Amino acid sequence: MSPRINEKREIRPAAPGGAVRDLLTLPLLRFLPLSAGDRIAGYGRTGDYIVAAAVQGNLTVSAYDRYALLDPGQAYLLAEPGEYAVQAVSDGLCFLLQLRGELVPRLLADRLVKGGALFHGGAAAVREAALSLAVLEDEQGAAGGETASALAYAMLLKLQALPSAVRADAGSPLVEAAVAIIQEEFPFLEGVEELAGRLEVSAAHLGRVFTRKIGISPGKYITRVRVEYAKLLLRDPDTTIAYVAEASGFANANYFAKVFRRETGLSPTEYLAGAPRRPAGNIPHFGI
Repeated sequence: MSPRINEKREIRPAAPGGAVRDLLTLPLLRFLPLSAGDRIAGYGRTGDYIVAAAVQGNLTVSAYDRYALLDPGQAYLLAEPGEYAVQAVSDGLCFLLQLRGELVPRLLADRLVKGGALFHGGAAAVREAALSLAVLEDEQGAAGGETASALAYAMLLKLQALPSAVRADAGSPLVEAAVAIIQEEFPFLEGVEELAGRLEVSAAHLGRVFTRKIGISPGKYITRVRVEYAKLLLRDPDTTIAYVAEASGFANANYFAKVFRRETGLSPTEYLAGAPRRPAGNIPHFGI
């Protein structure tokens, strides 16, 4: 039976016993189908290693002073990240794993740079381990801790064996810088012209490079990030549509409503009526 991978899912294997617990554990695996602009935040404690794999689509992974833009097929490992975030740049599928144990730094010590490691082609190794765990859960009802640790170990060996030097796409630094600015400053950006000016390139060049790498234009990506943020704000029971429009970077409530309906098929009022509620002032936190 094929496992379900294109729907949100969490797998929490039991903790292994004995010496295995200190060597390597895989406490949590998440399957995350994402739309462009979706953001998943979390917190990694001391001793945690977070692995994000771009199985489909482009992702950014960030934590404090670490940042990576992942192409489809790439994976990124964060060591003891503290607060971190994974954000979809295009529609796609992310696998997110939590690892603990002394084998992680022992096997990947030469790949970790300032607490992060990028693996070109690493998503395949992550995908294999994730699907194996999913099959075990579907067929047996649970994945044993020792089995999960063995699958994590096999994954780490495959990541270790991947070549560390791969020719970079010439457009990647520009696109990475553009995505970083959009994700941090989308409420205040005037548009693609301002973004291109800050990057010291023409808007046409930025549009060509961004669209070629990401699959959508920078203007479309700005819009999607704003709409996804607006969805979060609309879950606040005390919010107003005028406030959401302004906070998300739209010129006015009427324009916001038009764009929101175009992107979601609902008006802000309709979405507000049906959105799952959260306590006022409590920004949602999704994470490991």
